Amino acid sequence: MESTDNLSNVDVNITRNVSRLNSPLSVTVAVLLVFLFSPMILIGNSLVLVAMYRFKRLRTPSNYLVMSLATSDLGIGMFMPVGMYLELGSGDNFTDGRVCLLSYGVATTLCCVSVLVMVAIAVDRFTSLARPLRYNNLITHSAIERYIIVFWIYSLLVGFTPLGYSILHENIR
Repeated sequence: MESTDNLSNVDVNITRNVSRLNSPLSVTVAVLLVFLFSPMILIGNSLVLVAMYRFKRLRTPSNYLVMSLATSDLGIGMFMPVGMYLELGSGDNFTDGRVCLLSYGVATTLCCVSVLVMVAIAVDRFTSLARPLRYNNLITHSAIERYIIVFWIYSLLVGFTPLGYSILHENIR
């Protein structure tokens, strides 16, 4: 019986470094996009946060979600140049893999918070349309604040679990 899955004939190179940014043009475009979008993200989200801080009328439960989204997106805008620096290979100088896990943990945490808050904004808008008479009883300041805290804690756990596992696994050996 002849097997068609003869893996001994397959040449697999697992140590090969696969990089999507291997041509000078793609690196240039990526760097230009990061340094174009990062200031736009920082300015836009800073303006949202300043407006929410300055005008007390804007501090509604729905806008608390917008403030949390602006905060996480502001973090993404600040992290983009650092992430690009590490992604382009300048991070090869670091011999410790924890730098990589830390940077991906930050990015994962901020993106996870953004997604969770966007879902919460959608639920908030749906609730205001589906239950307009009960909306003020269902969506309160304290409930939204608790949700935001849970979103951030959950995202931190998701983002930094690999780093924690790496630290714990090294201490076990």
